[in-house]
Amino acid sequence: MKNKLNPLLVVVFVFLISSFCLAQVATKNLSVNGIKEPVTIRRDGRSIPYIEAANDSDLYFAQGYITASDRLWQIDLLRRVARGELAEIFGKQVLEEDKRWRRYGFSKIAEDSMATLNPQLKKALEDYARGVNAYIATLDKETQPVEFKILQYSPAAWKPTDTICLGKILADGLSSTYRLDLIRASLNSAAVRLGREKFMDLTNNTTPDDLILFGRDLNISSTGLIQNPVPVEVTAADLQFAENDAALRKSSLERVGLYAEDLAASNNWVISGKRTADGKPLLANDPHLQPAAPGIWYLTHLSTPEMRVSGVTFPGVPGIVLGHNAQIAWGATNVGPDVQDLYRETFNDKGEYKTPTRFHRRPKRRCSTLKKRATGLSSPMKRVRNLL
Repeated sequence: MKNKLNPLLVVVFVFLISSFCLAQVATKNLSVNGIKEPVTIRRDGRSIPYIEAANDSDLYFAQGYITASDRLWQIDLLRRVARGELAEIFGKQVLEEDKRWRRYGFSKIAEDSMATLNPQLKKALEDYARGVNAYIATLDKETQPVEFKILQYSPAAWKPTDTICLGKILADGLSSTYRLDLIRASLNSAAVRLGREKFMDLTNNTTPDDLILFGRDLNISSTGLIQNPVPVEVTAADLQFAENDAALRKSSLERVGLYAEDLAASNNWVISGKRTADGKPLLANDPHLQPAAPGIWYLTHLSTPEMRVSGVTFPGVPGIVLGHNAQIAWGATNVGPDVQDLYRETFNDKGEYKTPTRFHRRPKRRCSTLKKRATGLSSPMKRVRNLL
């Protein structure tokens, strides 16, 4: 739908010659349907965009537009991983990876989440998606990024749920713990054979030799993690499945720069304003992710009459994830918490699973949307109440 005002998206490229010279400014006016008021986008010498809009809706539209102009191939690749659609462009060699992600059902989860989002956040996702799609609409086979030309396909429209899917793959990339649960369960079985004392030597979080450098330790019972270990059968097949799944996960996440198993930690620290020259506190944040090209972070500056904020976000995500405004700064660290649980389900001869009241049939969700270079992903995905 065309706006009556037909406002302009003004893109200003600023190249700093030196700290003593005036900047050379080249201005380009774009007429873009979908915004209410003129928006100004300036780029500094590192091509970082500074987006200034009269309202939030135009701001997030412009952020989606300019991010797509810089990182369209990257955001398309990220959503394909999360939705299990890589085989459409890379073929059968990544088919098992697609099956893995589709078993999680992120696409369906994203649709369900969208329906319950805070209205303000939902509007931001929709405006951002409109901006991405406005940029895609400017492309043809000659002007689209080179990756699309090489693989001979065009990017599909960006959906607000694509952004939610990116959040799901980030969650899996930063905190997948179920394999450790399997290993621990196998140790539980060993506890019966080893005896309580030897088992506690293997699993205690603290030892008498620990040195506390700052503060004091929590009052944790010295009896270990498991008071009365109950034997749980963990077969070699269970552990092998977890190993195979970890290999698929590693391959997928490495492709998009999100695999950080050996760097699975983050650092941050704050210096009080009592110890700084200007009396203001300093925040340092070091989220550990592997270097990649393009990088997994996207630097930007956003401003409206009510807001001014700068920092980094993930390509495909509106707003600022880590950054600061005029009053506060914020960061994030990954502490590797235990965020996944395993359930042992009981099935009868009919393939029904047991609940506290009776046996239930497993609903099926058929996935058969792959096309072009991929075949073979048309088998049904079966669900039980504890899984999807």
